[in-house]
Amino acid sequence: MEDKQVMNRKTSSKELHLISCGWEKCTPDQSYGPGVRRYYTVHFVLKGQGYFYINNRKYTLKAGQCFFIPPVVSTLYKAEPSDPWTYTWICFNGENAAALSEHCHLTLENPVQQLTSIIPYAETICEMMTHPQLTPSNEAYIQSSLYRIIAMLEEEFHASYTTMESNDNFYIAQAVDYIKKSPFLDITVTDVADYLHISRSHLYGLFKKHLGTTPQAFLTSAKIIAARDFLTVTDIPIANIAVSCGYQNPFAFSRAFKKETGMTPKEYRQKYRHAEDLLNC
Repeated sequence: MEDKQVMNRKTSSKELHLISCGWEKCTPDQSYGPGVRRYYTVHFVLKGQGYFYINNRKYTLKAGQCFFIPPVVSTLYKAEPSDPWTYTWICFNGENAAALSEHCHLTLENPVQQLTSIIPYAETICEMMTHPQLTPSNEAYIQSSLYRIIAMLEEEFHASYTTMESNDNFYIAQAVDYIKKSPFLDITVTDVADYLHISRSHLYGLFKKHLGTTPQAFLTSAKIIAARDFLTVTDIPIANIAVSCGYQNPFAFSRAFKKETGMTPKEYRQKYRHAEDLLNC
């Protein structure tokens, strides 16, 4: 039976990508480091014991625990001679890696955590290692498994957003992003509040305080901006544009549009239709 298996398989996602994963049955006194990595690593201890040195501290680990190694930090870890450990691991990086690690309560200050069960993590990593070939389906499978491990850690430690992320600006940014990215602007203020898991009154207060407008006014403005694009660069019937922008009643759409632009949808289309062609003349 092999004592070590490694899959070096970097996935392509900028937000979060796998670099490698594997498992190893260590020999007595086997050690790694001191060394510095350029990515994030989490080891899950399956059996035995070992020692982990980081940030001028020493941790004694046993089966059922995990330890976290952030990038650009010198670490050393070694097996306990009388009961050398066996562990599995993932190495990852990406734009969201730091925030996700913090959500999992894995930080330089708290690099070791006790897990309820090590089995789901070991099984998921083993499953990842059965997809080493570079194919679109394997890429998707590995990415989903990586996120599943993060999700299990977040659930295990009751992940919550940090104070900085939970402040007013975070909610405002998330609300604006949700509205702008809605494929059809048939959403309501209640939909936005529900998405953020806050009350309508809280959402109203945030918009008035930071944007000087109401959520409804902002949503209406976003709908009209989308409608203006439809009117100027497409030949879609105005009634269909109204529905796409969240107005089942074309008369209500026309009133809202005129209030926002000073023109009816028909007048706006006649004046600005294919406006980009005029700029290219």
